Amino acid sequence: MNDNVMQSSTQGERVLAALSYFSIFFAPIILPIFIWIFADRPTSSHAAKSLIYHIITYIGPILLILSIGFGGILVNNSETITSVIMITIAIILFIITIWYTVKNIYRGVKVLISEHAFFHP
Repeated sequence: MNDNVMQSSTQGERVLAALSYFSIFFAPIILPIFIWIFADRPTSSHAAKSLIYHIITYIGPILLILSIGFGGILVNNSETITSVIMITIAIILFIITIWYTVKNIYRGVKVLISEHAFFHP
């Protein structure tokens, strides 16, 4: 009976750790902060890592829009080299944003299917 309590505790930690990664879709940044503050290790480690991924994922599109905007303004001013650089930066930011979104999903699934919550983030 004592083993069941230990197993359910580990299962709860895995679910919380996975929720911190999956929260990119429903409560980004806020849920990982709460889990990071109130949960024990290793769940708090997962929440801290997912918080970093969420910040990168949500800053990327802002920088992407700014880069495309500046690139468009520069195209109208006939500064083609600078506009090509800005559009290239926008493409790189887009790829980084997609990468970290997929990485959040991957890590959430990996934590859920692992046998314990000690999967190192």
